[in-house]
Parts: sequence; C-alpha cells; structure tokens
Amino acid sequence: MHPQVGSWRPVASGDAGVVIGKLSQTNCGRRLASGVLLLGIAVTASVAGAEEVARKVAFEEVSSLLKTRCVKCHGPAKAEKRLNLSTPAGILRGSEAGPVVTPHDRDASPLWSRVHDGSMPPDDVLSEEEQGLLSRWIESGAPGLSTSSEGEHWAFRPLGPADDPAAKGAGEGESLIDRFLQLRLQAEGLTLGGEADRESLLRRVSLVVTGLPPTLAEQRAFLADQEPDAYERVVDRLLSSPQAGIRWGRLWLDATGYADSNGYFNADSDRPLAWRYRDWVVQSINADMPFDEFLKAQVCGDELAGVEPGREVTPQEQGLLVATHFLRNGQDGTGESDGNAEEVRADKYFALESCQQNVMSSLLGLTFQCAKCHDHKFEPILQEDYYRLQAIFAPVFPIDSWKKPNERFVLAPLAGETARWNSALDSVKSELEQARLALADYARLKRPVGEVLFRDDFDRAVLGPDWSNRLPGDEQPAGKVPVQLDSRERPGAFLRDGRLVIAEGNTQGDSLLSTSKALAWLPAEVGAAVQVTFDLVSNRSEDSDSPAERIGYLVALRDFADQKPDSGGNLLIDGHPQGGSTVHLDYPGTDSRSVGVIGAQGHVPGRNFGIRLTRLEEDKVRVESLVDFLPDGKSIELPAADVPAGGFGFEYCCNRSFVVDNLRIEAFPPEASSEPLKEFLAGLRALRQRVDELSGRLKSLESQPPGKIAWVSDLVSTPPEVRLLSRGNYGTPAHVVAPGPPRFLAGGANVDFSSEKGKVTTGSRLSFVDWMLTSPQARALLARTQVNRLWQGCFGAGIVLTTENLGQSGSPPSHPELLEYLANRFVEGGWRMRPLLREMLLSRAFRQSSLASDAGLAADPSNRLLWRFSPLRLDADMIRDSLLHFAGHLDPSLGGSPIPTQRTDSGEVVVAESEKGHARRSLYLYQRRTQVVGLLQLFDSPQIVFNSTRRSRSTIPLQSLALLNSEFMIHRAEELVGRLERDAVEPSDRIELLWRLCLGRAPDPEERASAREFLAQQAGRIEGPSDTTRQAWRDLCQSVMTCSEALYLR
Repeated sequence: MHPQVGSWRPVASGDAGVVIGKLSQTNCGRRLASGVLLLGIAVTASVAGAEEVARKVAFEEVSSLLKTRCVKCHGPAKAEKRLNLSTPAGILRGSEAGPVVTPHDRDASPLWSRVHDGSMPPDDVLSEEEQGLLSRWIESGAPGLSTSSEGEHWAFRPLGPADDPAAKGAGEGESLIDRFLQLRLQAEGLTLGGEADRESLLRRVSLVVTGLPPTLAEQRAFLADQEPDAYERVVDRLLSSPQAGIRWGRLWLDATGYADSNGYFNADSDRPLAWRYRDWVVQSINADMPFDEFLKAQVCGDELAGVEPGREVTPQEQGLLVATHFLRNGQDGTGESDGNAEEVRADKYFALESCQQNVMSSLLGLTFQCAKCHDHKFEPILQEDYYRLQAIFAPVFPIDSWKKPNERFVLAPLAGETARWNSALDSVKSELEQARLALADYARLKRPVGEVLFRDDFDRAVLGPDWSNRLPGDEQPAGKVPVQLDSRERPGAFLRDGRLVIAEGNTQGDSLLSTSKALAWLPAEVGAAVQVTFDLVSNRSEDSDSPAERIGYLVALRDFADQKPDSGGNLLIDGHPQGGSTVHLDYPGTDSRSVGVIGAQGHVPGRNFGIRLTRLEEDKVRVESLVDFLPDGKSIELPAADVPAGGFGFEYCCNRSFVVDNLRIEAFPPEASSEPLKEFLAGLRALRQRVDELSGRLKSLESQPPGKIAWVSDLVSTPPEVRLLSRGNYGTPAHVVAPGPPRFLAGGANVDFSSEKGKVTTGSRLSFVDWMLTSPQARALLARTQVNRLWQGCFGAGIVLTTENLGQSGSPPSHPELLEYLANRFVEGGWRMRPLLREMLLSRAFRQSSLASDAGLAADPSNRLLWRFSPLRLDADMIRDSLLHFAGHLDPSLGGSPIPTQRTDSGEVVVAESEKGHARRSLYLYQRRTQVVGLLQLFDSPQIVFNSTRRSRSTIPLQSLALLNSEFMIHRAEELVGRLERDAVEPSDRIELLWRLCLGRAPDPEERASAREFLAQQAGRIEGPSDTTRQAWRDLCQSVMTCSEALYLR
C-alpha cells in the first residue's frame, strides 16, 4: 500500500511563503497532487470509453458501414432531407419524407431500396457483402433501433428493476451500493479498500454534508464514542444540521444559475430580493422537502398557489411564489438594453432561452439548447421540440408584452402584514412631520439674522416692482421670449398661495426672472459672507408637469446679452435633484463656462437651499452650497472679480418649472465675531440629523412593502403565440407550435399542453411538471439526473461524469445498474433526498480509505470503479468557510440579504473586513456574475454566465500566492493565533490544538518536533520591532491552515 499523509515539515527559510510552498512537497502534498493528476486521466479515459460504448450500443455491426459510407451526407454535420444516419434516434426519426427503416421488412424500407437500386451512395454503390449486412440487419428486426426500451439510449428508457448483485457473487453482508460496486471491482481483480481512520472519516463526512470541518467538541465526542453505530449517528446529526442546507443548497443553486445580479456584459445590475429564493432553497433542503414538491414549487409555484397579486396569502403560498424565481435565475439584461429594436428583441429571447437551458440541464440533464437552430445533431431532439418547450415558458417571458427584471415583482403579504406596515408608515410620517416642523420653527425663530439685502415672503397678490424680466441696468428683456410677470402664460412668474411659481414653457432658449435692483455680492472684509436662501416647495409648477430636471438660480446678474467689455458675473447655480450643483460663469452666452461643482445633496422639495459667498485672502471668494442653512459638500473658490454687484434671479429653461418661498439675501460679518451663528448651526445640525434619520426610515419602509417577492407568472388571458424560428433567427418565424414536451421522451407522441388551464394562469407549466413526474421515460431521466448529482456531491464525480448531459453525447455511466438502483430508490422513497444521501454516506465505498494500491493504480488509475475514496480538493466555498472556521471567526447564521462585495483599486474583488457580516458563509456573499470574490474565483467558483452543474478543480500558482499574501489570509492567521493564545497555554498544547483545528487530527511526534524547531528558527529570523514570537506563530498557523492536507478531502 502507498502511504498517503506524511509528516508536516517546515523549511529552514526566513520566508514564510517558502514554508507554505514546500508543504505541497511533503508526502501528503505529493499523494494529493497525484490524485489531481489522476482526476485528469479519468476525464480522458471516460471520453474514450464513451465512444466505445456508443459504438456497441448504437448500431453494432451495421454502425461502421453507415458511418463509413453514409454519414458524409446524412450525418450530424450535414443531414440532407433531414436524415441523420449516425445515431439510432436519427434513423428511427427518418427523413422529411417519413421513416426510412421498417424492421423485419427490408422491401418496405426506403433505406434498403435506395441502397439496393444503386442510387445511394451516389459516388460508390455498396458491395454485395455490404448490402447483405444491411439486409440481414433490417430483416432481423433492426436491432438497436426498436422503439421499445431495449433499443433506446439507456438514459431515455423507463426505470427498470435493478437485480440484486448478491445473486452474482457480490458480498452478502454489504449494502446494495457496495454490492454493485464490488461486482465491477471483482471483474477487474479489485475490491473495496479498508475503512479510513476515524479522524479522517469524521472530517470527510462533515465537509461533504455541511461544507465545514468538524468542531473540536465533535472530534472529541466521536473519538470517545466506541459504540458500533457511532458513525451512523454522526451522519444523522450532520444531515439534520442547518448547515447541511447551505452545502447542498449551494450545489442546487449552481445548477439552476442563481445569482444576485442580472448579467449582461458590464451592466450586470442588481437583482433585488433574489436572495429570498436562495433562502427558500436552503430551508426546503433542511426540511427534507420531497424533490417532486421541490420541483413543482419552482417551476409552477404560482399555478399551485393560484395567487392573484394584491391579496394576502398563507406562508405556504408565499413560499410557492418565492420558489418561482428558479425560472428567472438566468441572465436578463433587458433592463439595460440600449441597442436597436432587433437587439432589444434578441435580448428578450436570450432571457427566455436561458430559462429553458437552466430547466433542461438542471432537471433532465439534456443539452437542449443545441436544437435551437436545427434538429440536435447527437440527441433525438427535434428543432420543433425546442420551440414546443419554449411555448411552455413563453407566457412567463412574453416577448411582445415584456417585463424588465425590476418589474417582475408581486405583493403577496401574509395576513396582517399590510395593516402593520401601514401603521408603521403612519407612525414614521407623523414623527417626520413633527421633526420638520421643529426644524422649521427653530430655523425661523432662532436663526441669526444678518443685514437683509433683499427678502420676499411672496405674501401678496402680485409680484410688484421688486421683480422684472430685465436685469438691473439692462434695457432689453432677459431672453428671446421674456418672462410674463403675474401671468400664467408660459414662460410666466406669478404668486399662488403666498409662493412664487416659476412656470417654464420656453422653447427658444433661456429667459430669466430677476430682482429689479442690483445687490452687493462681494463682502468687503475677509471672513464676511453674503448668502441667499429659499424654500423649494415643489419641483413642478402644476401637477401635470414632469419634475424639473434642474433648479436653476443666478447671482451677480448684470447683462443678459453679455455686452460688457469685461467678464464675470451671471453666476448660475444649476441644482441637480440627484446631488450637487454645477456652477457656470457668464451664463448665458457663448463665453459661458463651468467652474466646478458644489454641494452633495440633491435639490428636492421640502428643504431650504442656497449658497454662501465668503471673502477670502488674496482677493478670492469661496462659493459653498447650503442645505437647510448648513454648509453641504465641497465648495469652490473664484476670483473676487467674478462676483460683481448685480441682481438675483431664477432661470427658465428646458421645461424646468418649480415653486419657491421665503427668499432671503443677507450679509454677515466675519465668522470670528459670529458666535450666535455657530450656536445656531450646532442646534440646527442636531434637528437636521433627526429629520434625515426619520426620512431614511420612511424611505426604507416605503421601498419594502410587505410580501414583495421577485417572481414569475403568466397571468395572461391569451398565451402568446410561439413560432419555430428558421435557423434560430428571430427575424424569420415559421409555423406556430403548441406547448408540449419533447416527443422522444413521450413515446413519440405529440403531447399538447395548450388545452390545460390553471386557476389564474395558462396551466402549461403545471402540466409539464406533472408529465415529468408521471411519464415513465421523463420520470426515469429526472430521477437519474438528480441521484447522479447527489452521488457527485458525495464522491466528487458522478456515476455519469457529465452531470449536465445524460444524453447520447454525454459520458456513459461507470455503474449503470447502481445508477438504476439509486433512481428507483429515489422515486420509491417518495423523492426524498436525505435517506438517499444517508445510504451513500453509510456505504463502505464512502467510508473506505483514500490510500492507493499498486493493483488499483494499474487496473483503474482514474478510480472510476471506486476501489478507494478519491482525494478531492475542497471547492472554493469550503476553503473560505474552513479558513474562517479554523480562526474561530465564522458566522454560521442562516438567511438574509447578501453581504456586499467591492472591487479594490487594484481590481481585486473582496469582502471588506469592516463590512457587517463579512465572516458569514460564502453562500451569503453577493453573487455578482461579473464580480466574483477573488479568492473564490481562484479556486474555481463559477461566474454563472449560465448554470454550472459541476465545478472544475484547477491548480494554478495564483492560488498559492493568494493563500500566502491576501489580506483575508493574514487576518485569518492573526485570528487563529489569538484563538490558540486564548485556549491553550503551553506551546505543545497550542501545536496540538492547531493540528486539531485545521487537520482534524493530532500531530505525530515528528510534526511536533518540526513545529517547535520552526517556531524557534522563525522568531530569530524576523527583524523589526514586532513581537517576533507571535509573528512566528502566525507564520506557523498560516502554513498549517493552507497546507495541502487542510485543503483536501482524504
């Protein structure tokens, strides 16, 4: 037997990175590395095996003849007359004229007739011997072409009984799983290996079931438990753990294409509330929901619930609606489509097609998308089948009445939630109103009043002489179409309810309303200030107006036509509703220019806005934004000459109407002598903070009405018409197709779902699910696909390697009888996942050692026969979660909105250590398709461009560099040192604890000695003022927690 795990040995080097790098060269590292190489061999071997099996199954003796002489014109690449002779399904399907082979009757078979009369093949007729072979094949019943299950591809047959392999000589005392495995092993002169040691077995089963290594308490309890059923009880405990839902939920979410963003190139916008589907999946798996119910909820939960938007629902109905997010997991960039009409249409079809792909690959293990443009070249899937399936889901994604991703929501609150929400809204609104009144009263009564240069409360009937449509000293109106004072004609300025209405309507450029007199805007003393403030009452003049895009006002107005010889003045403050104000000088005019942006907050109704001009040294003026009398955001500085004496006014432009009140223009002395102003501002800030806090609460409440669910449904009176698209081109629709399943899984029948009708929906999706669960062929394929994925989750590779493709172009099963047995068990056991997982985990195959043997390596180097447990590198989620677990910092809580990620200046995607929830399990990190957390992506976490039914396991240098240098790793090592210091006193105890935490076992004597030697030498090498002993411990922790043994299942 080959040893597997050797002693951990540090390297005499001052660079901790060398230590970590060298760890992979220990016996453990070499064995595990060889395991990775063997996995690669397995894939190559399986592909070759697939071709061999396909030749034996498909055509037997006549196969090579047809491939050599016929498929050049009638094969997958070129199928003249739509005849494909490369597969049994292709021959059975026939040509566009009908069947080409009639079993037992060659004279009624067009294939024989064309060959026998010499018209085919056209270049070189078949010899008498070749014709005789074809004749005998047809007359004998065309073996391999029968429509019975015997002649079909194994995955497309109904489930058949799996004979007990014990009758064929397998071990009597073993589980049925082990007997099936032993039967194949015996044929190769092999047998299952011995059982793994208890420490390795506990770590293995804990990681496989929950995605986390065992805790110290779990290790102690299992090692102390010598009862025969100790391991069985561990399996039961782990399967019942809430953490198991996270591990197996992750696998399902990968397969269904789940993400928290919409995809679509660089737009990749947020997909709010998708996380509720993620939580539903975890909860359902933890509740051991039968898979048939799990499936129905996701494909047609809305049809089962019969829910109409707006009414209150039960928790069960709400769960059914949340589950329908399964259908909208695919990419959908239609919210960001900015191309021409055809590109927008293509984006819509892409979203619909993503739904189809996710459904078929995750549920039935078929590469259905290959039939979009033509009949599938390798599977018995017609192009018509593709569009019949599309007709099932088209009512959910109707091309001609499309809903963008942010529009696919429904309000389905639980009983009483709406009343409680409305009560909370009323309460916050009342508090906010009181806070705003207190702020307004304080501002009105307590605000220090400077020297009033101009004021207007607009409490009268007409504007009067204080206002004009000319600028001070300017004889011409300010605009080609002058503002009409006290007139509702646009552009007009009039008083209504004691407020000034700016009614814009000019289509011929800017116009201005100005004070009649010029004002001094430049303070005489350094530190003195002039400020203008006003209440923004509304951002429209009438209810019919659209909101103003800007709130524009000007100071230092002196010449509209800009005919003065010098520049300066006419300073426009262009307030943005989204935030900040752009400042333009010499506006309007050809020499107008932007001089910067001031402020941060947006110009929205209900607040007081303005600017303050403060005299600075060196003949400068600071221009700063005021919001509710408080300085806001950044400011700019201008030469004093840019703010000459002039009027104040409002801008009329571009359909920007609004209403203002309480205009004040005041002068203040230098700030140093203005203590009352400082006291006022301090009190104002406190009141403003309260208003902002309540405003935030109100906004949050309003954005989260109860029962808001991201869902899909097809609440349509008439289902959309779906047509087959010629060559898959959206612009060349052909004939109409009815919703229905693929014919080859329906016994060749043309099943039509169009006559079905749900309570409030089309009913086609419910019919589709019922068909999958009751049709013998579809039910069998569904069960095989799911149990194969469960097997992959336990053993690292499926019985069929291509978990997304169980069709003819996929890999052949390594143990067909075992797969059949498991599929039968799944269906007969009520489609429950947990009992089936339990049977796999209790099998001798799972419990066996990962030690290699010469005989095993010689006979089955890829370990497809499972003569040992294959060492497997942990997936990305397991690695990150394990590192947090080692450090004692993992947050195991379940559910809730995703934890934000961010891209650093260097381009790396990380979770900030300061982010609340940053130590939660990886499932709960924000799953952005174009922004995968760097550490997870390095270890092959998928981007979810489409769905992912199996994760790759690569080995690249960047992985080691990340484990050595990343901020995440440094933090975890520091935390682990702190944990060792808290929980152990003596160095020997700390070394023991380190090994137990990270490797799930005690160190051997050689490892203990090596660790002590490393600590002593490393402390001597570290330079600088740091605690060298603690630094050495950190290096040791980082070495052990990232060594190969810690990152692999063994």
